[in-house]
Amino acid sequence: MSDEQHTLADRPGRRAARIAATTRACWVAVLLFTGAFHVLRGAPVDAWIFFGVAILVTLESLGWLRVPLSARADRTARGRPIAVAGALIATLVAVLAVSPLYGGADTAIVVGLGLVLLPIAWAAPPSSPPSSAPSSAPSSTTASAEPARIKRAAIVWSVIIAAGCAWEITAFLLGRNSPGGSTQFPALSDLVDPLLADPFGRTALVALWLVGGYALIRRGRRR
Repeated sequence: MSDEQHTLADRPGRRAARIAATTRACWVAVLLFTGAFHVLRGAPVDAWIFFGVAILVTLESLGWLRVPLSARADRTARGRPIAVAGALIATLVAVLAVSPLYGGADTAIVVGLGLVLLPIAWAAPPSSPPSSAPSSAPSSTTASAEPARIKRAAIVWSVIIAAGCAWEITAFLLGRNSPGGSTQFPALSDLVDPLLADPFGRTALVALWLVGGYALIRRGRRR
């Protein structure tokens, strides 16, 4: 193959790398902007969370952050993690449903879950065992469709996150200088607080949060 052919063959890879780098840079900028916004609104803890995530994304983009956690897929033991996760989710739902709202227990559980699951979600997905069967057309079709699914998921989550950020910023700017502004322009947390104050609503939201997070992690680990 000539040098020109090599160059043409490498173009899609270079283009994908540029798109990935640009996307990461945009998300780092969003995280830094959000952290600065929380500094202005007097929430330093929230600000440092966003700044910390921005640092992690930057380190990962530079290749300085590697999570050496990758398990081989084991189809024979597939039911056991689901059963263990179900038991843990049920226990956490019971604890969070009765613990004081914004108290020490629920804060410790939420922070602990984040610290434990962050390396799992960040790590590479488990590798499938090698197969002796010849490759078929459906498998190649599935492999080619994988980037499209990831792109669609990225677009959906980007829209959701951008909409939430726009809501919070708009509510803050409109409500900071007007009497009763927090009531007229409530933040998302203010809208959710009445549901969290109700035991049944809190139980349902906590269960939805935990089950949804577990489903996203399982789907991401299978990608």
